[in-house]
Amino acid sequence: MAKFVTTDYAFTLNSEDLSTAVAAVTLEITREEQETTAFGNSARTRIGGLQDASLSVDFHQDFGSAAVDSQLFPLLGSQVAFTIKPTSDAVSDTNPEYSGTVLVTQYSPFANSVGDLASFSVTFPVSGEITRGTAA
Repeated sequence: MAKFVTTDYAFTLNSEDLSTAVAAVTLEITREEQETTAFGNSARTRIGGLQDASLSVDFHQDFGSAAVDSQLFPLLGSQVAFTIKPTSDAVSDTNPEYSGTVLVTQYSPFANSVGDLASFSVTFPVSGEITRGTAA
């Protein structure tokens, strides 16, 4: 896949396709830094430690049946699976699927002022490893 404009991200949470309700998504994956410097070293040395990640999503709010509100509210306190792909096309080398499990720790059904588009943002901590798949 060459350079592209993000217009077709595919996003699922708890096996529900919420792509059409998502305005922005950020998956941040990090590794802890563990220092290994010992006596006799003339410079600090380090290795990568445990993986950590968070998933931030900006949603357009919808209180309809089977819409965002009815999907997210019951998940508070639960661990659920998520997937993200650059496009809605099949998983491939050029359309990898990132997946994992998040702990749903927050939900703000109302987060707007008069005249605003009904939207809200959430950041979920990831529980476990993130995987990157390239084959369906």
